[in-house]
Amino acid sequence: MDEVEQTNVEQDAVLDVGYTDVPGTMLTDSNAIADFLKKTKIQDVLNWGRKNSLWFMVNAMGCCGVELLATGMAHYDTDRFGIIPRNSPRHADVLIISGYVTKKYLPALKRVWDQMPAPKWVICFGDCAISGGPFYESYSTHQNVDDIFPVDVFVPGCPPRCEALIQGFVELQKKIEAKKDKGTEY
Repeated sequence: MDEVEQTNVEQDAVLDVGYTDVPGTMLTDSNAIADFLKKTKIQDVLNWGRKNSLWFMVNAMGCCGVELLATGMAHYDTDRFGIIPRNSPRHADVLIISGYVTKKYLPALKRVWDQMPAPKWVICFGDCAISGGPFYESYSTHQNVDDIFPVDVFVPGCPPRCEALIQGFVELQKKIEAKKDKGTEY
């Protein structure tokens, strides 16, 4: 076999496989994905997808709401984590309770929680949401939101910074991956 025929045979072999062996490069084909899925429990695959696509409900209350809205903007780029703000409870996975919860607003917040599809998670964002903050034992604010909602992550601060909310999402992703979250009623 001459040199031209050998080159053609090598090119045909590369086309049959679909890729070349490039040092330092890892390529994935459908067979490798199928082998991975055969070795993995389906619940682990589902949890991997859930932890990487956390869509949060935009529910801005009080001064923590400004930080919540700023987290969803381009400067912090939460899309790279799969964290996307949603305005409809039917599309959201995570309810962020930010700021104080008044007794008048609590039934509406419960209705939003009930409209969210399972599995769903809750993050308490800010001191007012966690303990009442400066409105502690006020006649109009509700204390201990964690008695009503199954809170997975608490993000303290008055108001907490955007980086703290992103860290709260990272902690929630760790809990989902380890199956220690409260939203695992599925």
